[in-house]
Amino acid sequence: MPTIKDVAQRAGVAISTVSAVINRSAPVSEEVIQRVEDAIAAIGYLPHGAAKALRSGDSRLIGLILPDITNPFFSTVARVIETVCMRAGYMTFVYNTDEDVDHEMRILKMMRAQRVAGMILISTRSDAEHGQRLMSEINVPTVLFSSNVPATPYDAITLNEAKASRIAIDYLAGLGHRRIGVLSGRPHVSTHEERLEACLDALRAHGIEPQAELIVAANFDQSQAFEACRALLALPEPPSAIFAFSNLMMVGMMRAVVSSGLACPRDISLVGIGDFEWPEIMNPQMTVVSMPAAEMAECAIETLLDQIASKRPPTGRRIMFDPRLVIRESTAAPLVPLPA
Repeated sequence: MPTIKDVAQRAGVAISTVSAVINRSAPVSEEVIQRVEDAIAAIGYLPHGAAKALRSGDSRLIGLILPDITNPFFSTVARVIETVCMRAGYMTFVYNTDEDVDHEMRILKMMRAQRVAGMILISTRSDAEHGQRLMSEINVPTVLFSSNVPATPYDAITLNEAKASRIAIDYLAGLGHRRIGVLSGRPHVSTHEERLEACLDALRAHGIEPQAELIVAANFDQSQAFEACRALLALPEPPSAIFAFSNLMMVGMMRAVVSSGLACPRDISLVGIGDFEWPEIMNPQMTVVSMPAAEMAECAIETLLDQIASKRPPTGRRIMFDPRLVIRESTAAPLVPLPA
């Protein structure tokens, strides 16, 4: 059986560095992490705990694969899942994909090497081709979270994305906004696709024909949302309200409004999907379509632990949680309502 020394030699690093990568016990560069993970996958090395689990047939490890642990929503999810796992006698490994498909595949190979008992995965893509890649790498009970991959057999725990968009657009249109900007997410991800489709349908339902110049992809990224919002505000006829598909993009919007010398909600109304732990520290406090992060996370880990204990195959079902509109200070009727 390959040893940690073999991994170190193949990756060209010290044994202590391999240990740091496996146990996340010391800072290691992304380039070195990739070399070590590639070496582990190539030679089939099993860390001590995984080898013991393989011999006993009883792993107590749960893999949690997130796009960005710095996002408050995913931080809450990780905390809840870790707590439930601890109560059930499991340890949690948390990995970030940084929205990188290839890195996601490397992490899944690492999960195989660690012989995890099961995984909760927020996938980087939702298309059928990526679904096939996932199924080729996953060999343990797995629950999808937040984004759905319809081409796979895994159970999925998600927000009712269509309802979230409808709530936001209905509210803004009800205030009298007719020129509504949209900061959308990342193509090929169900969270983005479903929110965008419902957003466009809701606009049309209010007699507002969507305009391409007002719909900008910001890839769920704060910096890109900042640039996209600046561009919207600089239009000859800027929007009177902007709807963002995520909480991090809302932060980018707020920065853009301030840097443009505008005031919210006097000059522009802002609303987004996803809340913050301390909304009261923001000025203005943000109107949001809130997601029940803790309840969704509990459902995901309980679904996974049930699959592990019962050894039942996944049903491919999708459990959707309802969003809730939280009205605060960042939205108001437009100063000069545009004609219908």
